[in-house]
Amino acid sequence: MVHIQTIMGFHAMEISFPIDEQIPLWHFKPGSYLTDIIGHEGAGSLHSYLKERGWVTTLTSGVQDLARSFATFRITLNLSQSGFREPILGTLLRSTDRNYNRKLS
Repeated sequence: MVHIQTIMGFHAMEISFPIDEQIPLWHFKPGSYLTDIIGHEGAGSLHSYLKERGWVTTLTSGVQDLARSFATFRITLNLSQSGFREPILGTLLRSTDRNYNRKLS
């Protein structure tokens, strides 16, 4: 699900993916692993890529447990005016796939 809403002069994009409940997986913390990949702000990261282009002001991600056996992984981006016009969703998905595959190698 993708939700974009303009509020008080800024643009935000929130992307939520349904995932399995994370509590039984506490030893492995797959949600935290994904949060670290998406939320990383160092050189070569999705955050730095989008920020260097002036497309985002902030990027946050994390797991939200909603009910027993159901959770979501949420990514929130506060977009600049120019970022609101760019294909950020495609960039986000390509970056996630590339980083995930690199970590597994």
